[in-house]
Amino acid sequence: MDEPYGYCGMPCALCTRYRTAGTSRCPGCSCGGYYTEGCRVYRCCREKALAHCGECAEFPCARLGGMGDFRDLDTGHVKPRTCRFVAEHGFAAWQREYGERAALLTEALAKYNDGRMKRFLCELFIKTDLDALWELMRRAEAITGSPKEAGKAFRALSQAKTK
Repeated sequence: MDEPYGYCGMPCALCTRYRTAGTSRCPGCSCGGYYTEGCRVYRCCREKALAHCGECAEFPCARLGGMGDFRDLDTGHVKPRTCRFVAEHGFAAWQREYGERAALLTEALAKYNDGRMKRFLCELFIKTDLDALWELMRRAEAITGSPKEAGKAFRALSQAKTK
């Protein structure tokens, strides 16, 4: 799997900072991203030679517990959810699911981003159950029209589906 990830549980390839172009693009924590240098969780995982915080025998611990969500992206507390999944099912199982989410997000951005949907789509693909995302993308195949029309239709479909 080539998708970058945060040792803390952040699915970097679903983040707006990863999905942007230019100098503000973050390559993701596992690829030396913006947030690794000062990150306690990153240092801890590296010191213990762990691929992910959820693999640690001490999980959950204070290092992760003190981390909040990003102030500019509502992830629905994805970090502890991811770490619990890794602890229960293993890192490889999480990577498989994460790769599917990232591929679905890439498709949604290509088909339904009207130029103002990136944050909405990233948050949706971080917070929504994978099976629900597959169903949403299946239902969205019928959407046609201009980028603006397609974006509006996809937003409406996703909001109706997640209520």
